[in-house]
Amino acid sequence: MGNYRDFDRVINERNSNRILIMDNNNLEFCSQHGDIFHTDKVFNNYDIILIPEWVHREISHSSNRLNYLAAIPVPYFILNEEEDYVDLINYQELRLMELFKHASSSISPARKFFSGLKKYYNQNNDLPEHWIEDFYEEGFEVRGDTELRKNAGETSILVLTYLLLHHYPSLIGHITIFSSDKGTLTIKQKIMDNLRKIELIHNPATPVSFASTDILLIEAISEGWINIEDVNKLRPNSKFVIYTKKLDNQSSSRHEYVMDTVDFVDALKHIDDYHFEF
Repeated sequence: MGNYRDFDRVINERNSNRILIMDNNNLEFCSQHGDIFHTDKVFNNYDIILIPEWVHREISHSSNRLNYLAAIPVPYFILNEEEDYVDLINYQELRLMELFKHASSSISPARKFFSGLKKYYNQNNDLPEHWIEDFYEEGFEVRGDTELRKNAGETSILVLTYLLLHHYPSLIGHITIFSSDKGTLTIKQKIMDNLRKIELIHNPATPVSFASTDILLIEAISEGWINIEDVNKLRPNSKFVIYTKKLDNQSSSRHEYVMDTVDFVDALKHIDDYHFEF
């Protein structure tokens, strides 16, 4: 049974809701370093946390992640793709299908699935009853010997993001995607390129931002949770980043690339000159 009704009741209690959508990778990072990233500090800027069902499946494979999640002092809701997403688009399943299709257009099994689904719709003028369940079973590569699907969680996150913007155009202050997966950036762009085709209501002034682990580290430095010397241990590998750097003439330059930790630490030492987006 979905959680749409409970979530709908809570989001309608206030305007300008600050929503965070959870991904497994960031939750894993925070749970591994729970002594630094205390739940009452990391999540105190949000009113509601949402977790797609397929993301929660990944979270559930670790008791450490589940315990960390349970300690978060913000109401959270697990939204089911088959039930709650249909509610969020007012049962306009053809439009939901288009949203899923564009969100997963870079994934080969998903493209094959939607090609077959389109043929079915043209022949029957309707969608199969369990097409969303079939999409998650057939549209993604299986991860090892588990029931998990590669890119399924990221797809659910971005589809949910734009369903929220469509369904609650006046109740959302901003949406933050709590993820460090570069794939979420690609999926977001695919959806943005096709919003008009899908005919989703979307207020472009409502911010949709990302809180990657690098963003968390910047916050940890600025809030005094860690010292700059701790960053090498917490960020042992190079990471993809997006940032703008302020220039002397009041303009700025934007950069996207894989930044090593030495350069990241150097940026932290001059963080007032930078604005990291991812």
